[in-house]
Amino acid sequence: MLAAVMLVVCAATALALWYAQRGAEEQATETIQKEYRSVFNAQLEERKTRMQSLKSLCGYLAQKPRIQAALADDSSPELIYENALTEHQLRGVIDGTTLTGTGAVRLLRFLDRMGAIIPRPLDNPAPWESGLAQNGVPHSQLLDYVATTDGTILEVLTTPMVDVGTDELLGAIVLCFTPPPSQAGYWVAGALHQQGLSGTSLTDMQKAASEAITGPGTLAERTATVQIDGVPHLLFCRLLNPASKFAPVWQVAHYSLAESMARQQTLRWKIMSAGAILLLGAYVIVHVLAARLSSPVERLAVTSEVHREGRERAEAALDLTNDELRARNTELANAMEQLKAAQQQHVQQERLRALGQMASGVAHDFNNALVPILGFSDLLLLSPETLENPERARSYLQSIQTAASDAASVVARLREFYRSSSEQVEFTPVDLPKLITQAVALTRPRWRDQAQAGGATIELKTELEPVPLIAGEEAALREVLTNLIFNAVDAMPQGGTLTVRSRVSGSGARFEVSDTGTGMSEEVRGRCLEPFFSTKGERGTGLGLSMVFGIIQRHAGKLDIQSEPGRGTTFLITLPPHLAAHVEAVAKAEVRRGLRVLVVDDEAPVRETLSATLAHDGHIVTLAKNGVEGLRQFMSGVFDLVVTDRAMPGMSGDQMAASIKQIRPKTPIILLTGFGQFLEKERFPEVDVLASKPVSVTTLRESIVTAMKTV
Repeated sequence: MLAAVMLVVCAATALALWYAQRGAEEQATETIQKEYRSVFNAQLEERKTRMQSLKSLCGYLAQKPRIQAALADDSSPELIYENALTEHQLRGVIDGTTLTGTGAVRLLRFLDRMGAIIPRPLDNPAPWESGLAQNGVPHSQLLDYVATTDGTILEVLTTPMVDVGTDELLGAIVLCFTPPPSQAGYWVAGALHQQGLSGTSLTDMQKAASEAITGPGTLAERTATVQIDGVPHLLFCRLLNPASKFAPVWQVAHYSLAESMARQQTLRWKIMSAGAILLLGAYVIVHVLAARLSSPVERLAVTSEVHREGRERAEAALDLTNDELRARNTELANAMEQLKAAQQQHVQQERLRALGQMASGVAHDFNNALVPILGFSDLLLLSPETLENPERARSYLQSIQTAASDAASVVARLREFYRSSSEQVEFTPVDLPKLITQAVALTRPRWRDQAQAGGATIELKTELEPVPLIAGEEAALREVLTNLIFNAVDAMPQGGTLTVRSRVSGSGARFEVSDTGTGMSEEVRGRCLEPFFSTKGERGTGLGLSMVFGIIQRHAGKLDIQSEPGRGTTFLITLPPHLAAHVEAVAKAEVRRGLRVLVVDDEAPVRETLSATLAHDGHIVTLAKNGVEGLRQFMSGVFDLVVTDRAMPGMSGDQMAASIKQIRPKTPIILLTGFGQFLEKERFPEVDVLASKPVSVTTLRESIVTAMKTV
C-alpha cells in the first residue's frame, strides 16, 4: 500500500510538472506572438497614415500640366527636372531635404511611358537604381520595397502620370525614401540587415531566418528559434511585399525567451518541493492509518465469518426475485432510452422540416417580387423604343419600384421568425382599386408572358367599383393579391379567365379573385389555409394561403372561399374602412435645403446614390469610403449632418459616430444599415436616427427631418 501511494504521488508530481511547463511555454509563445502582431499592426497603421500625404502629393503633382507637357513632348531630362523644380512641393524632395512625417527622402526619379528611368542631369545613378524600372508603367499608385547595394532598404512609391485630356499614359513619378527607424531587421537578397547585431549573433540569426524563410510552405509569416549571445530568442519573419515585382523583402524581429525560461525554472522548483512535502506527508499518514485500522479489521473478519452462512441462506431465497427485478429494470431502462432517442429524432426532423418550409416560403415571396422586376426590366432592355413613350415607361418603372419595396417588406417580416415584436404596425389609408391595378401590373409577366410560353392563354378581367378607403398595410395587402393571382394561374394550366373585382360591402370594401380553373374538393377547401398544406407537390410550399389568411386576420378582415371541382374558385376578402381617410405626406418645406452633408459608405454604388439624392434636394455633399477617411474629412471641414453606413472595414459607422459625438456632440448622425430591421435604436445611443437599407428618397428625407430636429 505504501509503495502504491508513493508511486501515485510521484506520478502526479511529474504530470503536474509537465503540464505546468508546457502551459508556461505556450503562454509565453502566445504572449510574444500577440506583442509582435500588435507592434506590426501598429507599424502598418502608422505607415498608412504616413503614406497618405505622400500619395496625395504625388497624385497632385502627376496632374500638373507643366510636368505632363515635358514628358509628352519627349523633352530632355534637364527640362523635365527644371519644370519639376518650378513646383514648390517638389523642391525639397529633389534637394534631398526631409518632409515632415514622411521619413528622409533619398531619391526622386521620373519614368518615361515605356517604364525606363529618365536620369537626372549631373547626377551619377547608383547601380541599384536600374531596379526601379517597371515592366511598363503601372495604371495606379504602387508602394514597394527595394534594397540598395549597401544593404539599405527603401520604400518606393510609383505614381502614374496620365494626360488629363486624352487619358494617355505619359510616364510616372518614382519617390524613394527610407522607412522610419525600427528594432526589426530586413531580409533581402539572401542577407539580413539588423542594427545592433554583429559577429556570431548576426551569423546565427541570419542562419535561423534563412531556414525559416526558404523552408517549405507559402505562409507570409514564419517563426523559428535562435540563440543570441547564449540566450534563446523567438524569431518572427513576415513578408512585406507579397505581390512585388522587386525582390521579396521580409521583416525579421526577435524576442528574448530568457524571462520565460526563468519563470519555468522557478515553477519547476515549486512543483518539485510541493511533491516532496506531499510524499513525506503521505508516508506518515499511511503508517498511522495502518496501525489504527488493523484491530478493527481483525474484529470485522471474525464477525463476517459468523454472519456469512446466514447471509448466504437469505441471498439464496432472494436470488430469483432479484434476478427478475433486475431484468425488468433493464428492459424498462432500455425502452426509456429508445423512447427518448426516437422523440429527439422526431423533434429534430420536425425542426428541420419547419426550417426548410420557412426558407421555401421566403424564397417564394422573393421570387414573386422578382417576377415584375425581371419582366419589366427585360421589356425595357429588349424594346428601347418604350422609353420614348413616357407614360408606358413610367408605368413600367413604377411597377419595378413597387415590387422592390415589397421585397424589402419581406426582409422586414423576417424579424418575426427569430423573436416576437411588441411593435404595432400602423395602418394607413389604402385605395383598393389602385392597389388591384398595381398587383395586376406586377403579375403580368406571370399570367400573360409565362402562361403563353407554356401554351396557355389567360384572359384577365378587372371589374373595379369605387369603394371607401380601407385601413391596412399596403405592401401586405399587395402580397395577398399577388399570391391569390399566382394561385389562380397555377389552377388554370390549360388557360382560362381570371377576374379581379372590387365592391362596396357595408361601410367597408371587398375584393374578389376568381378563376375558371380546376377548383377544390370540400376536403381540400377545408384544409387549404393550413400551414404547409399543398396540392402542388414539390412546386408548392403550402405557405401562400396560410400567409394570406394571417394577413387578413391581422387586418380584422374576413375571408370566404367558394369552389367546386371543375368549376373554378373564388376568394372573397372583406376589409373594414379607414376611420380617418387621409394620407399624411412629408412636406418638403420641412427639409432645410443647402445642408452640408458628409456621406460615409464603403460601397461605391450606395455612395453615388445617396450623393445624387441629396444633391437633387439642394444639399452640398462630401463623400468618404470608410470610417477612418470619414473621421478625417469631418475633422478638416464643417458639416451640418453625417450619414454613414454601419458595417465598414477598419472603423465601423457606430464607432465613427461615437468619435464625432465626442468632438461635436450636437452634430446630427443618421446610421444606415442593411440589418436595420433586426437592430434596436437603443443599441446605438451615439446616433440620432437608425434607418434600414434599402432606403427610399421619402425615407431619407424623413430621416433628415427627424435628425435635424435634434439640433
